[in-house]
Amino acid sequence: MAESDRIKWDQRYRQFTGIGQEPPSWLIDVSDEIPHLGRALDIAAGTGRLSLWLARRGLDVLAVDISSVGLELAQQTAEAEGHLIETLPLDLEAQSLPDGPFDVITCFHYWQRDIFPMIRDRLRPEGVFVAEVATIANLELHPHPSLQYLAEPNELKQQCRTLQIAYYQECWSDDNAMARVVARK
Repeated sequence: MAESDRIKWDQRYRQFTGIGQEPPSWLIDVSDEIPHLGRALDIAAGTGRLSLWLARRGLDVLAVDISSVGLELAQQTAEAEGHLIETLPLDLEAQSLPDGPFDVITCFHYWQRDIFPMIRDRLRPEGVFVAEVATIANLELHPHPSLQYLAEPNELKQQCRTLQIAYYQECWSDDNAMARVVARK
């Protein structure tokens, strides 16, 4: 399945226009919770909109994704802006997250329950985890993604129970049901 995922995302990113590279607006409201220095890991980085935002803040960023095409686009955009981001093609279903510790870990629009223990382990003490994932309420309006890739109500919050939650919200955003968290180790 991972190979088919890589092919799907590589094809999608080959058609990428650069639209939508700004971070979600809700991050502005919580930006004081997120460090400006240190190491950051952007999980399922895609074309790097979060990686770029983190690099602009002054963090040293490692972007991981199954698609090398997406990662190359992220790296090119960062270089064009005068930033450096490190990239690592990674199949999260078959490989572990890179070793930490990290001061910031982001995971947006990717839900894989079994990586949460790794996320918590790779956060430095006082490190911050920031995530936005689709919830099962999304199925009320959309047939995809399937249930496997959607969080149950309050499941993201439960995954962060050993962290100090600074912000948590479940809401509808642009016709998508989302759960959002900012939590500190």
